[in-house]
Formats: sequence, C-alpha cells, structure tokens
Amino acid sequence: MASPPVQPWVDLPHDLLAAIMSRLGTPDLLSGGATRTCSAWRAAARNPLVWRRVDLRDWPALTSVGLAAGAGAAGGRIPVQVALCRVLEIAATRADGRMESLLLPEFADEEHLLFLAERCPNLHYFSLPATCMTDNQFCKAISKFQSLKGMAVDESLINHDVLVHVHQCCPMFLELKVFALYVDEEMASIICNSLPHLRKLEIPNSDMSCAAIITFLDCLEELEYLDISGYETSSISSTVLRKASRLKIFIWSSKFELGEFMDCSNCGEHSINPQQPCKCAMEHRVMDWLAGPSQSS
Repeated sequence: MASPPVQPWVDLPHDLLAAIMSRLGTPDLLSGGATRTCSAWRAAARNPLVWRRVDLRDWPALTSVGLAAGAGAAGGRIPVQVALCRVLEIAATRADGRMESLLLPEFADEEHLLFLAERCPNLHYFSLPATCMTDNQFCKAISKFQSLKGMAVDESLINHDVLVHVHQCCPMFLELKVFALYVDEEMASIICNSLPHLRKLEIPNSDMSCAAIITFLDCLEELEYLDISGYETSSISSTVLRKASRLKIFIWSSKFELGEFMDCSNCGEHSINPQQPCKCAMEHRVMDWLAGPSQSS
C-alpha cells in the first residue's frame, strides 16, 4: 500500500503560516526563529497580523548579536535602551499600523512610550511597569492614543491629573491594571472619580485595605471584572463578597487559598493563620483567664 504523499512545510497556506508565527515569541521572530527558515516562513513572519500583539516583558537582555543583526546593527552588545528602540522600530514597521497590544519590559521608559505614540497611535492596550516617568511626558504620549482601551502602569502614575487626562483623551478607555505595593481608600477614590466607566480593574499582588475594595465595588457601577489576587493579607469580608456578587469575574484568591481560611462561628471574621485567632476569640481567652481556673479542674 503506497504511503500518502508528504506535504512540504513550505506549501502551508500563508494565512496558516501567519497564525503559527503569531504564536511565536517576539525574541524568536527577531533573533533567528523565523530568519533561519524558508522564504515562505520569513514572509509569514512579516505579516502585519503577526505583530498585532507584541509581548516584550520577558525579553532576556536585548543586547544579543542576533538582535543587533535583526535591527540592522553591525553586531556586538548594545545598550538595552537602544536595543529596545530598535525592536520597537521593527515591530511598528512590520505591524503597519495594526498593532493593538504591546507589553513593555521593566526597563522601558517615557522615550519608548513617546515613540509608540508617534508610530502606533491606534494602539488599544499597553503595559508600562516603569516606576520613573514624569506626568507631563506620560500625558503627552496619552494625548496621541485616542483609540486606547486599557493600560497597565505603576502606581506613581495613579493620580487625579493623569487619570483625568486619560479619561478626556481616550473615550473608549475601559481597562486599568496597576502595579502597586499598597492601595488605600484614597487611591481607590482617585481611580473611581477619574475613570468612572471602568469595566475591568486589575491590582494584583498588592496589600489592599477592605475600605479600598468596597470603594471600588460601590463607585465603579459599570465594573464587570475585578482582580485583586496575590495580596499577603486578606481584606475579604462577607460585605465584600456580597457587593462583589454583581461582577462577572471576581478574582481574589491569594497564596492563602479559600479553603485555608478559618471562620469564627461567633463573629464570622476570617483568620488566615489558625495560630492567630480573631479578636473575638482573643477576648474570650482573656475573659477566661481573668475568671481564674475552672472550679471543676
């Protein structure tokens, strides 16, 4: 029985090749993964659809010889800031105005954001974890992103003036992610008052007060998605759970899984560590101690 004919990879339809390429990481597309293949695969790697979503968060060094060659440099190690500029130039060129989402590495700064504003004004979402950026430069870039729907930024940019500017310049803005160590009621109020139409809010790995969570739930009437997972101390109360029941998605589990919480049968308070009982239990122990030893003992 004759074996079925083998189809060469080069004969894959271009749209299927482009779909495959879109699943490759940006480093692979730029530093050898696609350039070492046949002309059909290299052409697919340059399809604008492949560059709609660019993720550079885990870029290792941005100083490899492969990157330098891909960016048209002579080779050798180059500063990370310069390397990232070259990567963004390549990505913007290949996306041909169709880039929708870009996730930047931690060392990205306002220069890179301003470049994106000039080259990719139709961007829908960006992530910029940089902690040092002036409000003026950030707002200058935001003014050009009129199609922006969401962003992920450091808590240093969470202030009234910046967020109101976002609200005024980006009428379709619905999604916010904040990299913050601590969120109190004041910061929550700033977010709610400046961006009242938020539908998706993510503040993971942050120590957050119960008052802040309730502020989000009470004031953001259009909110559908809230992610406050990863915090180290629980602020989840029965009131929070009741108010959050209107959301489509509420993610609050942390390293303390739901099953590990101990509930006091008297006051309902959560105790993350069973060795540290709630206030109610402590008061009972103090009263027992003051009463002295039991008559029956």
